[in-house]
Amino acid sequence: MLWWWVLDWAQDGDISKYQDIDIADAVSFEGEPQVLMRALVDAGYVIETQSGREIANWFRIGGQIIESKKKDAERKAEAREKKRQKKEGLSDVRGKSGGHPTDNPGTSEGVPKEVLSIDKDLDIDKDLELNKDLKINGHADQNSKTEPKQEPDLKSEPTAEKPKAPKESEKPKNPGEKGPKGRKKPEYAADSLYFRMATGFKERLDKLAKAEGVETLVPRANLQSWADDFRKLVELDKQSDIQQIADVMDWVVQDSFWKRNVLSGETFREKYPKLLLAMKESKKAATGNKGSGGAGGGRGYGHQKQEIPITQDNGTDGTPTESEYAAMMRRAAEIKAEKIRIKEAGGR
Repeated sequence: MLWWWVLDWAQDGDISKYQDIDIADAVSFEGEPQVLMRALVDAGYVIETQSGREIANWFRIGGQIIESKKKDAERKAEAREKKRQKKEGLSDVRGKSGGHPTDNPGTSEGVPKEVLSIDKDLDIDKDLELNKDLKINGHADQNSKTEPKQEPDLKSEPTAEKPKAPKESEKPKNPGEKGPKGRKKPEYAADSLYFRMATGFKERLDKLAKAEGVETLVPRANLQSWADDFRKLVELDKQSDIQQIADVMDWVVQDSFWKRNVLSGETFREKYPKLLLAMKESKKAATGNKGSGGAGGGRGYGHQKQEIPITQDNGTDGTPTESEYAAMMRRAAEIKAEKIRIKEAGGR
């Protein structure tokens, strides 16, 4: 549906002048326009460039159809020209009876057959054009007779596959105005809760950028859109604890992983459940490490240290008896004699 729409309203594939809500209407998408556009970009159907947005591989996709439409238009123009020349070539036949009966005004009596054939073709064309106009304006006669078959015209009126392009007067000029389908774009005042949440998150990201030595991490931040994301987080996702949301904001710009992956209000809302759980786990781990090393600390789990029993030594524990000492001395003498024998044997 998007490609059919682009064939009629952006034949060069450049859709930069259309807003997200226009694209959503073009493909009859009833959800959030920003979600649709982000999906089209992520899936590779739309490419974001420095100058705007364009359809990916458009000339390979729509080039053949556009060329076919041009050839079809040229063929129809040529057919109309031939019909006009044929009519002009026989225009003087009416004034020359040439043996035909006298023309009777208001009837076909006396009119040559070849002229009747041409007039019939022209009348059919006029009827087709009239019926086409009536259909567009919604006044087509439901009981009218079956029209002669006509070749499909790629420039016909919009259908479900080729939606009508939004008129300039239908486009919302301000954030608070309604779009072509009556969808109202929310507008948030600077002192409203959700706009303050958006600016607060933007300020945290700016501080993070300064700490990393870059000018900004979000050069094209749309704070109105961010404010709407925070509204959805609170009202639709039922995350009503504003202080907890603020705590997650503070934590996410400090976490080594998430600070690289959460750089917009939309992503913050999408990842919020994971961010909340990750923050709580991080705080639990930090609390456990602080308790280690003390009485009952261990690794922060409250285990008791194992007590090692201490015994008193009277100075005799571990001392060999006289027989054991004598045996040890004999063994030492044997080892020493063996070493001497090996040394002397090696010297000879």
